[in-house]
Amino acid sequence: MEVSDLAQRLINLKNEYLNEFHSYNHIREFIPVANKQSLFDNRLLEKLHTFFNNNKIYYKQHGITLSNIPCISYEGDVNQFWLSAKKYDTSYQPFLPTWGLSALVMILVAKDLGFQNIIDLGSGDGRLIFCGSILGLNCIGVEIDKDLCDLQNSISLSTNVKYKVVNSDSNSIDYSQFNLENTIIFISALPDSGEILSYSLLNHLKKYYPKLHNVGINLMGSHTYRQYSRDKSMCGWGKFINDSGLEIVKCLSLPTSWTLDEKKGTPYLFTLFKY
Repeated sequence: MEVSDLAQRLINLKNEYLNEFHSYNHIREFIPVANKQSLFDNRLLEKLHTFFNNNKIYYKQHGITLSNIPCISYEGDVNQFWLSAKKYDTSYQPFLPTWGLSALVMILVAKDLGFQNIIDLGSGDGRLIFCGSILGLNCIGVEIDKDLCDLQNSISLSTNVKYKVVNSDSNSIDYSQFNLENTIIFISALPDSGEILSYSLLNHLKKYYPKLHNVGINLMGSHTYRQYSRDKSMCGWGKFINDSGLEIVKCLSLPTSWTLDEKKGTPYLFTLFKY
């Protein structure tokens, strides 16, 4: 199945999930049962289930069938992490997890584009770097909230899926410590709130890396805009993309907690530096 068709299939399943499954928990998502579906490699799905079973955010499970696909619905709560994040003045966006299936699709795309390394800025509970690790990529998560870093390390230990977690502010971290060749950097922030982080990253890259070989940035965009949004082009990232010398090589809309109650998903832009 083409990845664009897979992404649309997930959005359709998400819409069916919301119609069929009613919950008071805003944090909820589903994972197909391995061996009873044809969307993903069964081994990857089994690993993804271990992620949710060892993630203390999620405390409820229910069986549900979507389009004849048996699934497990996971429900949870991130309020404690929202409260924890308030103590960081540089926390520009509250933690809301990208869906596990969406994270898996994004890493599959990144690998298909030839990237070997993942750096996730604002890595939350670590699902992107978890998915990167089970797909054989070298993964680093940068997260300012120590509680979330502890959660990532706990999941890594209990699932035996290895990745590196850096407890630091993405705006002030020393990027020279990273080998960025063949690396894609994920910015886990919507356009308006992620502007400071994105330009800070760009300044660091220009300072330490005069030449970037096969380096990309994944940007989380939006199909809807606030009335006074400064940029309404390229899913809210047009100015940054032009200022950075980036080109869009892939764009996918995928289910997230941000667009849980919308028919559309969240657009993710895979970009690559032209030089």
